[in-house]
Amino acid sequence: MTSRTRRTRQLGPARVLTGRERRWINPNRGLVKLFERNLDMIVSRFLYPHLSRVWNPYSWLLERRFVVTGASVSPSGWPRNLDPLRVLLISDIHTGIFLHPQTLGDLVESLMDLEPDLVAIAGDIVTGHSSEVRPFLDALAPLSRAPLGAWYGHGNHDYFGGDPEELRRDLRSAGITTLNNVSVVLAHGGGQFVLGAIDDLIFGKPDWPHLLSQEGTPHLLLAHNPDHFYEAEGRGVPLTLSGHTHGGQIRFPGGPPIIRHSRFCLDEGVFAFRSSLLVVTRGLGSVGLPWRWGADPEAILLEIVPRP
Repeated sequence: MTSRTRRTRQLGPARVLTGRERRWINPNRGLVKLFERNLDMIVSRFLYPHLSRVWNPYSWLLERRFVVTGASVSPSGWPRNLDPLRVLLISDIHTGIFLHPQTLGDLVESLMDLEPDLVAIAGDIVTGHSSEVRPFLDALAPLSRAPLGAWYGHGNHDYFGGDPEELRRDLRSAGITTLNNVSVVLAHGGGQFVLGAIDDLIFGKPDWPHLLSQEGTPHLLLAHNPDHFYEAEGRGVPLTLSGHTHGGQIRFPGGPPIIRHSRFCLDEGVFAFRSSLLVVTRGLGSVGLPWRWGADPEAILLEIVPRP
């Protein structure tokens, strides 16, 4: 995938939320989530490893339908003395049987041609087991070339099988640092900002007091599940980056997502509530079915510009 063939789109202004948007069924709790988790685990561990030998269309789809989405935001509360910051937001890579390492490696190299200052990976780098990332470490390693590094926050699939600590060690060997309820201070353009990540909302153990005790309130927060957004806003976080929803993964043109992962209807794009902003990416990979329709895989190149 070269820059000459790269598909692009641009996100418009943030959708202003009332705070009252709700779905009838909460996808984060109860029998729905239990069924989804067990179905994901059964399919990814026991069914598709056999089917993939004769039918594995996702790498083909990714090569042809991947989109680089551009967006520009100016969060309230963002440090005013920072130069514009280019963040490459990737989520839901879902390494495993649906992806070929070479396909991912070619895509990553293409994305690094965009010269981001920082790479933010918002969870679900695996599908059913923490060990699935190992054949893909060489493909992921170029992300660490970003001047401010590549950073990872946990998603729900990171807890489906294996040891999350082993996943963190494997990512570290590729130059990717995991933040889990912690934050760091990064210097950029004569100023500095705080980057943090909160653990997964559903299967992790989010610890806001510990996160906020590290370096104060993060200016930029990785939160795999976008339904963390209202908690982040309530704690004064200017900008939250999320994935998890796949944009619905399957949706009809102009219609709602078929698979709904956000209780608050935060399916994809840029959202605003009071003084905080949220950016939700459709993500790169696929889960459950090796296919997407109406919600093409993407990464977001986000430019963060201080307010005048």
